Amino acid sequence: MTLKFLDEHCNLENQRRASGEAADDVVSAYDFLYLPMDFRSGFSRGYAFVNFTEARAVWKFHKACNRKTWDFVNSPKICQIVCAIIQGKEALVRHFERSTFWCGSDEMLPVCFAPPRDGSGESVHETKIGRRISTTITTLSGV
Repeated sequence: MTLKFLDEHCNLENQRRASGEAADDVVSAYDFLYLPMDFRSGFSRGYAFVNFTEARAVWKFHKACNRKTWDFVNSPKICQIVCAIIQGKEALVRHFERSTFWCGSDEMLPVCFAPPRDGSGESVHETKIGRRISTTITTLSGV
């Protein structure tokens, strides 16, 4: 759902740019995403790390989404966009490539996109970041 949400935003902004409706020529695209999950419940922890490729694209996203409700998930929660301490794709990759994730699927890992996702639906290569350790439940019998 998060990818779809980001792709729809980028697609809309890029259509506005292509039609001349936007005041600038900034492409809205992102090249890194990590949505931390609570691996026990399977739910998001309520925040994400997204790296937009242009600073002005971040401001467009901020203007469109900050302090708005999450209509796409029927939630009363309000979206709040803040700057992370770690800035830029390279710094995010360096940080998360040293991380270990206790999860059952690579779908839960941080991911880089090349070329960046811009909502066009064009195929992009995904590179998972970090090390996954499978979670398995073991039972002891006869104890």
